[in-house]
Amino acid sequence: MGIVHHLQKFHIPFDAEAFIAGHADCPNDPELLHELWQKLMPAAFWREETISSNDGDIVTLGNGALSIASCYVCKGLSQCSRATVMALTIGAGLPGEARISAQNGQLYRSAVADYLGSHAVELLADAFCQYLQQQALSRGLYATLRYSPGYGDWALSAQPEVFAFLNQCKGQIHLSENYLMEPVKSITAVIGWSSQWQKPEYPRGEHNAFCNGGHNCAACVTWACRKGK
Repeated sequence: MGIVHHLQKFHIPFDAEAFIAGHADCPNDPELLHELWQKLMPAAFWREETISSNDGDIVTLGNGALSIASCYVCKGLSQCSRATVMALTIGAGLPGEARISAQNGQLYRSAVADYLGSHAVELLADAFCQYLQQQALSRGLYATLRYSPGYGDWALSAQPEVFAFLNQCKGQIHLSENYLMEPVKSITAVIGWSSQWQKPEYPRGEHNAFCNGGHNCAACVTWACRKGK
């Protein structure tokens, strides 16, 4: 088993006023946002390994420790020699606050807590990837964008392999039989490391194109998703 690193109480900078200004649909309630933000308990689990093979369909890490069957991820990591797989969570506090507030009839507070939680996990992912990138620069490595199971053609059903690769996140993040994570505001992802600067663009196919997030998934027949095959 490779080394699974763990950071508890990972710090995420937060300015409620700036957050409101940057999110047009955010309630203009900085006092409540700041109060709710204190309920975050961010944690990160990650493991870095060499990329032992990438044939365009499957990328393999750590001599078989994890295989990712995704032409989308393969193309995104095509210039990389190493990759980091991560699982990130904001903890159970904020989702629990949303649930309890709803049960108590505090629907506004519940809605704001849920809204903030959805954005907080993305802010955590951005902050944590920046943390890794700062460390990697001293090694002459540049990061790709991040890729998560359930996007493109990396199936959500690959989550158990990701969790096994991360030693089950030391029991702090759990996976349901439907591949959903608990606490609910959690994500898994992979980023690649290359000695060349990586353009911050997601891959596109030359013909039917990769999924770029702008399609109607119910009607999507892009090559990466292979929904039409």
